[in-house]
Amino acid sequence: MILPEGGKMINYYEVLEVKPSSPPEEIKSSFRRLAKRFHPDRSREVGTDEKMRMIIKAYDVLINEKERRAYDQHLRQEAEKNRDPYREHLKSKPDDPAAQARLILYNLLNEAGEEAIKIYERMKAKYESFDIANYLEEKDYLDCEFLLGEAYENGGKWEKALDLYERVYAEEREMPVRFFLEEVKDRIRDIYCKRLARALPSLDAVRIYQKVLDMGLAKKAEAYIHKKIAESYHKFGDLKKAKQHLGMAFDLEPRLKGAQKICEKLGYKRPKSAARGGISRN
Repeated sequence: MILPEGGKMINYYEVLEVKPSSPPEEIKSSFRRLAKRFHPDRSREVGTDEKMRMIIKAYDVLINEKERRAYDQHLRQEAEKNRDPYREHLKSKPDDPAAQARLILYNLLNEAGEEAIKIYERMKAKYESFDIANYLEEKDYLDCEFLLGEAYENGGKWEKALDLYERVYAEEREMPVRFFLEEVKDRIRDIYCKRLARALPSLDAVRIYQKVLDMGLAKKAEAYIHKKIAESYHKFGDLKKAKQHLGMAFDLEPRLKGAQKICEKLGYKRPKSAARGGISRN
């Protein structure tokens, strides 16, 4: 009944957001709440199906008295086996910002992203001026902020992920230290374009897309963004600007994919061949 995850035992109490001391009634109540939230027919969150399967598995184990006793025993054994002196040392200093900054990085490097986020948010709430950069060396804090952004992104918290990614991007752009500027840029672009802009009104989406363009992109990526801007202006009803940006997209990438619908809506004749220099616009 115990499910491993990369060799590490899954904590079903955390899955169901209850305590090891919680009675069956509380477990049932939490299960119903989470089942409603993550049901595939209702939720659009990333990884909903897998999350729902885990919730059901956790409930099946914890609601069964015999299986729960066996699970609790295994959980205690696992906790003792995985006892980490360095982590425990840092955890013993909850009011020490420097120790907690190191603990955040340590957890991130050991694939404990959710725990790292909890510590980070606790420290930010407790100390308004808490900043990882004040307690770690430059390479370490850039790694820490990048990995923390990744943890937020994996949890679907796009705005918080962006805040961290953009901090890393700004510092790497000014003075490269970790040499992952392009990867950070790609992640920022993907969150803006695939997560945020789609849910915004047309002109707000245009502002997001323009911000992405200002970062500097490869030709194909820039062409794609101009196409998205054209689609946004079309929704807003500004056909002149829609055609203008669609033309810019084709100037950059004559063989631009996924542009057939917007071309038809605008009555725009796309280039017939990448070999042609001229582009016809209506």
